Amino acid sequence: MFKPNQSLKILLVEDNLADVALMEDLLGSFSHSLFCLKSVESVGAGIKCLEAESFDAVLLGLWTPNSLGEMNAIATLKAGAPAIPVIVLTDIDDENTALSALREGAQDCLIKGRFQRTLLVRAIHYAIERQQIEEKLRQQAERERLLSQTIENIRSSLDLASILQKTVAGVRQFLKADRVLIYRCRNSPAKSDSIDLKSALAADDGDPDLCKEKTQNITAALALSCLLLAKSDSPEAVANVREAELDTSFKQLLAELGIAAVLSVPIWQSKDRFAASEELSAVWETEKNAGAALDANSLLDAEKPQVEQINAANCQPENRNYLWGMLTAYNCSGTRQWQEWEIDFLKHLTLQVAIAIEQSQLYRQLAAANERLQQLATTDGLTGIANRRQFDRILMLEWRRLAREKLPLSLIVFDIDFFKLYNDFYGHLAGDDCLRQVARAIASGVRRPADLAARYGGEEFAVVLPNTAAEGALAVARTIRDRLWKLQLPHERSPESCVTLSVGIATAIPVPHDSPTSLICRADSALFQAKAEGKNRIFQAIDNF
Repeated sequence: MFKPNQSLKILLVEDNLADVALMEDLLGSFSHSLFCLKSVESVGAGIKCLEAESFDAVLLGLWTPNSLGEMNAIATLKAGAPAIPVIVLTDIDDENTALSALREGAQDCLIKGRFQRTLLVRAIHYAIERQQIEEKLRQQAERERLLSQTIENIRSSLDLASILQKTVAGVRQFLKADRVLIYRCRNSPAKSDSIDLKSALAADDGDPDLCKEKTQNITAALALSCLLLAKSDSPEAVANVREAELDTSFKQLLAELGIAAVLSVPIWQSKDRFAASEELSAVWETEKNAGAALDANSLLDAEKPQVEQINAANCQPENRNYLWGMLTAYNCSGTRQWQEWEIDFLKHLTLQVAIAIEQSQLYRQLAAANERLQQLATTDGLTGIANRRQFDRILMLEWRRLAREKLPLSLIVFDIDFFKLYNDFYGHLAGDDCLRQVARAIASGVRRPADLAARYGGEEFAVVLPNTAAEGALAVARTIRDRLWKLQLPHERSPESCVTLSVGIATAIPVPHDSPTSLICRADSALFQAKAEGKNRIFQAIDNF
């Protein structure tokens, strides 16, 4: 709100010299200079003045009653300077004219020759105050709309990148800043008081050329901003980079980038769930390689902190917050005095952004946990290849698909020769290692993405080969048997003195409304025939199609 006795700058749009002289007399006859009046003869000239200078109110002279062109003058002025109140001065004492002027955006309508200095001054003060109230209400409505939109984005989407991008676009439009971005920062593993320069922009809206920098060149400035936010624990508002009391290197960096004003608001998180996701991946790989079981609770364990913010009154670990990043608005075209309500608005907005970040991270962790649990449910714990459950599922899916496409499906079954004797002689631990090496040999012979190598049960393995004729299945079986032979895994109780495989192959064109049971039976029969003929052999069932 303005102070009653402050000097006001008024723009008068009037082409009647007598009326101009009257306004100058009414507003200039004060012992103190309360008004600074500038007059122009046309709306076009008025628009240029509003673009070049700052005014508190506009006095607009209208002549013709009910003229569309005259009323358009109000709309034109309001379009060019929506926050500046317009007071219409007209010769027409007509209620419809006054109402039309108000509908177009004027704050008041005065009849020329019907008012004195006191009424004019009061009308100007009231118009300015009403306009300021309207502007505050409009800004509040816009802030609520943007906050509501952000909350809606959070509720309707789990795509964090999309949420953040919509947020910076909305903030830039609302603040009318040259550029708005959200920056993800991490603490350096070597120093707790430094920022990792490898961090990246999470969202960016604006013209990068306007601020004279390329995206990669602004990283250092953003990293330094994050460090300042972490230390100060409050938003950083710099109205004029050249005159601000900043670190010399930081100030020089901003100036080199062509940044005139900066507003940065921290985004705090209670935990760094992105770091947790990375740690979970490492845990998964370690336990998977070790062949250990993985439960759901281990997927939600300890997290790595980013830049810490510690409550001095209570330094318990659960009260720690970590700087995830910041939302930053830049003005490159000129300095800017950031308003308190703008800072408060961004603080409220970043709270919603923090919720979106945590929600997205939790969803990603849950999806990763589900994926890994799915892998556990479909993977043989000992050998690392598909288990019997996954074999049955894939075989049925491929059977139904190839039945529709009328294409062949081949099945190869393997059995380790004399495996009971191997266990009795070398022990069960060595037997488990033998199963793992055989599984790797079989899996290495399966190259196409649709093919599946699985542990069928005990010392038996199977390979599903969709869209593969009998000749192709035979070639795959020979490749796998040859690879195992080259390993020369010792087996003192085998006639070959090394581990070998007996192999059965069956091929069929699946039939709709049937099951792959017949294919499995034919492959088993072929395997039985291979073992009956002396083992270490491949036997292929005769095609029945």
